Amino acid sequence: RKMAPVADFPGVWGKATATIDWCEENYVVTEYVAEFWNTISNLAMIIPPILAGVKAYQEKLETRYLVSFLSILVVGIGSWCFHMTLLYEMQLFDELPMIWGSCIFVFDLFHSFTPPKYQNLPMILCLVLYSFIITAVYISIKNPIFHEIAYAVLVFTLFFKSLDMLRRPNSSRALFFTALATYGTGFIIWNLDNFFCNNIREFRGTLTSPLRPLTQLHAWWHLLAGLGTYVHVLYSIQVRCSYLKWPGKVKTIVGIPYYHVSKSVEKNGPVHKD
Repeated sequence: RKMAPVADFPGVWGKATATIDWCEENYVVTEYVAEFWNTISNLAMIIPPILAGVKAYQEKLETRYLVSFLSILVVGIGSWCFHMTLLYEMQLFDELPMIWGSCIFVFDLFHSFTPPKYQNLPMILCLVLYSFIITAVYISIKNPIFHEIAYAVLVFTLFFKSLDMLRRPNSSRALFFTALATYGTGFIIWNLDNFFCNNIREFRGTLTSPLRPLTQLHAWWHLLAGLGTYVHVLYSIQVRCSYLKWPGKVKTIVGIPYYHVSKSVEKNGPVHKD
């Protein structure tokens, strides 16, 4: 499936080999980046998880949350490389971590109300097996719709589990609905970009240069889906900390939210601060 012509202008990365090319005109801003705005918009999936990962490490949160932030970072870097080059190898670097990372998020949610250090080994095995099977089949058939369906299965699993967790005392409705609204808006925009690409391109051509980037809807998808996913991890942390009775709250640094846990960890385990 193609969203737009494979190459509008030649660039340093040569002929596009990816199975998808999005609606942004290629090599317009610079010959070094195929889809400029679709590339730099991935900063929304690079900067916040780095900051939150450092904070999670400093506050000694459970390792799975460090891995969750790392998975967002990997998707952001992979997506950057994909949209910069439009090479098939970089497309896989973007899309396959979406599957593996979402499985990590599923693991997080289903371990929200378990004792510390508890590991549901059958679930881990199922998630790893699912990721391996999707990876092998997708590399074999190279059909983007297959990847989208496999990813959607995980997204809906996360949605319904997160919704169920709202029934628990002290689960943050604000974080959940912020994540849902942000990601959901991005998903709507992603579909508009896919189905109305020609119309969007025509409209873009009528605008002055400073306004044209605002019509790069796939870039908006990166911003909104990336931030929505990030906030959802904060929601997962908040629910987990509430269960463990670790007091905490959302704080910001340079405008980026993160979940601050008011506790210290000593040799004998977590100890609440006054």
